[in-house]
Amino acid sequence: YDQKLGENLSYKALKFKYDAIVLGIGSQKGTSIGCDGDDAVNCLSGIDFLKSMELTGKRYDFKEKTVAVIGGGNTAMDCCRSSIRCGAKKVYIIYRRTEKEMPANPIEIHESKLEGVEYLFLTAPVRVNKDNEGKIKSMTCLKMELGEADASGRRRPVVIPNSEFDIDMDYAIAAIGQKTFVNFVEEVNRNTDNGELNVTKWGDIEADPATLQTGVKRIFACGDGVTGPATLIQAVAQAKIAARSCNQYLRDMPLIPEKKEFLSKKDNFKLQAAEEYADKFLKQMRQEMPTLEPDLRNNFSEVELGYKNEEIAKTEAQRCLECGCVAYYDCDLKRYATEYDAEQKRFEGKFKQYNIDFRHPFVEIDNNKCILCSRCIRICREVVGANALGLVERGFETYVAPSMGNCLQETSCESCGMCISACPTGAITENVLFKPGPVKTDKMDTVCNYCSVGCEISIHHKKGFALKVTGNKGKINSDGNICKYPKFGHYYINDNNRITKPLLKQGTEFKEISFDKAFELIADKIKSVKPDENSFFAGARLSNEEMYLVQKLSRAGAKTNNVTSFHYLGRGDGYMNNATANVPMEQLKGASRIYLIGSEINRDNAVAGFMVNNAKFIHNIPVELVTLHENSSMKHKVDKLTTIKSYYHFVKAINYCLLKSDMENMRFIKDNCTGFETYKTNLLKENFDDLLNKSGISNKKYIEIFATDYNNEMNAIIIFSEKEVSSNACVELFNLSMITGKLGKTSNGLLSLKEKNNSQGLFDMGVSQKFGVGSIPINDSVLVEKMKSKWNIKDMPKAASDGILEQLESGKLKNIFIFGEDPSGCAVDTKKVSEWFSKADFVVVQDYFITDTAKMANLILPASLPFESGGTYSNTQKIIQKFDKQIEGKVEINSCEQLINLLKKFGYND
Repeated sequence: YDQKLGENLSYKALKFKYDAIVLGIGSQKGTSIGCDGDDAVNCLSGIDFLKSMELTGKRYDFKEKTVAVIGGGNTAMDCCRSSIRCGAKKVYIIYRRTEKEMPANPIEIHESKLEGVEYLFLTAPVRVNKDNEGKIKSMTCLKMELGEADASGRRRPVVIPNSEFDIDMDYAIAAIGQKTFVNFVEEVNRNTDNGELNVTKWGDIEADPATLQTGVKRIFACGDGVTGPATLIQAVAQAKIAARSCNQYLRDMPLIPEKKEFLSKKDNFKLQAAEEYADKFLKQMRQEMPTLEPDLRNNFSEVELGYKNEEIAKTEAQRCLECGCVAYYDCDLKRYATEYDAEQKRFEGKFKQYNIDFRHPFVEIDNNKCILCSRCIRICREVVGANALGLVERGFETYVAPSMGNCLQETSCESCGMCISACPTGAITENVLFKPGPVKTDKMDTVCNYCSVGCEISIHHKKGFALKVTGNKGKINSDGNICKYPKFGHYYINDNNRITKPLLKQGTEFKEISFDKAFELIADKIKSVKPDENSFFAGARLSNEEMYLVQKLSRAGAKTNNVTSFHYLGRGDGYMNNATANVPMEQLKGASRIYLIGSEINRDNAVAGFMVNNAKFIHNIPVELVTLHENSSMKHKVDKLTTIKSYYHFVKAINYCLLKSDMENMRFIKDNCTGFETYKTNLLKENFDDLLNKSGISNKKYIEIFATDYNNEMNAIIIFSEKEVSSNACVELFNLSMITGKLGKTSNGLLSLKEKNNSQGLFDMGVSQKFGVGSIPINDSVLVEKMKSKWNIKDMPKAASDGILEQLESGKLKNIFIFGEDPSGCAVDTKKVSEWFSKADFVVVQDYFITDTAKMANLILPASLPFESGGTYSNTQKIIQKFDKQIEGKVEINSCEQLINLLKKFGYND
């Protein structure tokens, strides 16, 4: 510290203590005026003038003095404006060209004029005149005029004959450049036997431009001391190179410079002109920065006062030109071009220019960056099956575009974003709601919290602000594919309207209260009514851990079995066994035929749909669709389409045909089924024509052929969705797979698709009036004893006599507690849901935002996002997927901890 090489620090001493040295000495010596008499007292260097005040904190006393600053750059601006603040009576800027040629920032020039600086353009000093004491008394200058342009591109100043004149002054400050001061070369060379330290003809340190190693092996140099005066950014870039080379030297490695980064630039094709963008973008003027009044600028206080409010600052930030490519950090073309030392300008010639297509709300197409690899076209056809993109024209005119040249919305595009994932450059990117740019992000690995497939994803964020989502190669999506929901459905993460504190309704408004007060209020309300007048609802998006705690709070805390989810409310019990003996998704490619019975798979569970379509494309597996929708979004993807009126009656009619024709697989049935004879007897009593009529199939032969073909198919997989298929239809589908003996066999049987990320968890965690943890009947004696022992309670609550739906409608429920659901916002009949809540005395909602349901609550608790707390989900096939806490949440107490704190109010501390 406080030592300087060449003055009070020797190379010999450094060599003794260190194995390598990096010189970052800068160009700290100011350049003199360069005319006769410039050694006069009070002729200062601009750099020394500014540095002296900064280091000592002492200001020059220029009161009643006249100061002339020679130069036209930003250093000159700092000097002249600082002179004003040091009390100067008069300050001149002497510059040999015009204002137009000045390299200084225009705003600096403008502000200096307001502060009283006088500009003498086309003026050059030729002599400093001294008084008897050697001090400057005046400066003789010449008038100039502009001639032809010089090497800098600016017009050369030419002297006007007989234009000499004098300017009286007390101080002259030269701000016309800097140079490197190297006064240690001889001492270094005397004490080294491994090379020689040299300087260039400009006086800078000589170093290998690629590695920045000097002539002395152990010495490296960087920054202005090597390049001469340049920018801070250039100095930092050189420091990185020098540090890398120094590290290689210290590790006895060969000094190999980093490969030159390949950067594709528009200017490599042609120089950019503002006029080209005039009809593409609106011109937005700069927001004027409020400043201190000029007559108050007599000190070193901040001149720029800052924008009045955040909105003005944001408006100014929106002027960003979005010039950086968002694919900068993951562009395959850039990576390979850098690896193989490609040069963009090596083969120059014609090039195409395209307008960027922003018309799709999620997808942006920039054909200027397209390399015609056709990855987007192939993934759209071979994986998604949408066939929305293609190659247009031929030869040099070829480009990628939506079908028929339309915008994507007018094609069969499903807005899945797979083309973005496949694009190796920035030709197809996400059309985001914020200003895009090349941002180096952090990554949060988690599990998608939309549908039940269970895709593993990465959320790319900067300090918690999500910029994009990509797929990970996970247990389920082993190819890393994801659908539109995580791809484009992550903007809620950036929403500033998150609830972060408990909110209690007081009158018509919500007021913040403490967590302790909220927990006390909830506990008091639960205890103030009969146990079965409380009810608890857990959303299918919650983690298994949150669901378990909700049902524990209900059963152990409130002593009631009134726990369920609006997700399955009133829909029957047939969904409970849908995950039993399901076909693993990776076995889809082994099917001989795939049946989609009640599944808009491309919309609701798209990644599973990608697997189906890819198996169809690669392995030529026929896909047959049975649907209620005449305009099904899947109809262009399948080999056969059947439109019906009822899934339940359709499947039941097939079962009837199989049993009527004695086509059942008795060996399988005897080993795996109970109650078969009763089922068969009851089914064959039904009117087959009535089943056909209700199913919407008028041709009896069709059902018989369908049943026979399905039964005879070697590897037949039926895929169905709970969103489309009723509870009773699910049961009949299971009966079908057991009658034919296909259930649970390799590439055979059923694949059920649930709606939400943890719909299965509701059954597994016992979020049900009738079933406890593990989907075991709530009155099962073994389960009861286990729960009593685990929770340390005397008695478990008995099953309620009335279903929760009936209790909601009757108004029996006094307290309603909803965790992670918005029944009002999702309901078809919102009026009915509102009536349910209006009958209750106290409603609590835990959620991320103030939803329609939350608006009707008496108390709102803030919920934590999944990656703010961690946990597990059970996907549609009961595969448990763990995700970890990734960042600190915005909520002081996360969702699980809130439930644990509530349980403590009832004496449960573990």
